[in-house]
Amino acid sequence: MIDQELRNYFEKADEFKVLEIESQSTVQFSIKDSKERDRLFIKDHMLMFVLEGNQGVVTPNYFYKLEAGECIFVKKGSVIVCEKLRTGKKLECLLVFLTDDFLKNFINEYKQMIALPELLDVNSLGAYQFYIDTWMNAYINSVLSYFELSNSPPAKELILHKFRELLLLLISGQERSYFMSFLKECLVENNSNLDDVVKTNMYTSLNVDHLARLSNLSLSQFKREFKRRFKDSPAHWLRSKRLEHASHLLVTTNKNISEICYESGFNNTSHFCRVFNENYKMSPLKFRQKIPA
Repeated sequence: MIDQELRNYFEKADEFKVLEIESQSTVQFSIKDSKERDRLFIKDHMLMFVLEGNQGVVTPNYFYKLEAGECIFVKKGSVIVCEKLRTGKKLECLLVFLTDDFLKNFINEYKQMIALPELLDVNSLGAYQFYIDTWMNAYINSVLSYFELSNSPPAKELILHKFRELLLLLISGQERSYFMSFLKECLVENNSNLDDVVKTNMYTSLNVDHLARLSNLSLSQFKREFKRRFKDSPAHWLRSKRLEHASHLLVTTNKNISEICYESGFNNTSHFCRVFNENYKMSPLKFRQKIPA
């Protein structure tokens, strides 16, 4: 099911439709104009199909630029930053969210099709980008027609079949070896420890709740363990480290304030400038100007 954080993101769209069944979801949404960068925690595995316009997706490992006719499969437990790249143009996407249990059942049901003599090394990838081919385009059009049946929604068996059909298309396509390796990697148990999560995501604009989820800890457990390890609260420690990084970028690069804000882990420039001024008693721009050339 779509959690409240994602629902809040979709509700900002000009158009938003959703079909949910047995914890699987598919969403159609469109945005006419937006300059916001939205940070989203992906609780379940997600496929994003860009139907019109373009979209930037930032994962901890890579920046993906998606044009119309492209798709990305993002692993569960990822925190991504979505940004509409071209102003004045409509963005339309179709999203599909799939749980671990659904993927496991699919793999068990079609294990003869999925069996590979050798898996490819996709361990470092948090996402998989690919083009929408003719078969996938036909699939998308069939799913979109379901959203027009709001007064008489299709039977749940039909919707579940569409989710299975999507995976069957992917394991039958030209990049089947790559996709099947990625699919199996999605189901590898993630035993991330707190130190690794903090080190990897220090400058990725995650909040404390996201870090706790990535560490497979409750929020209270995460705060206690963090305090034990770092002798500070996570919120204060992260803000201090991100401000230190921002001050370093101000001194050593010519990047503008907005770029430094996002690269240091802050989610909007006004908040960044306010906390920077509270800490250094001057604005980021004045801080840069005071440094000798």
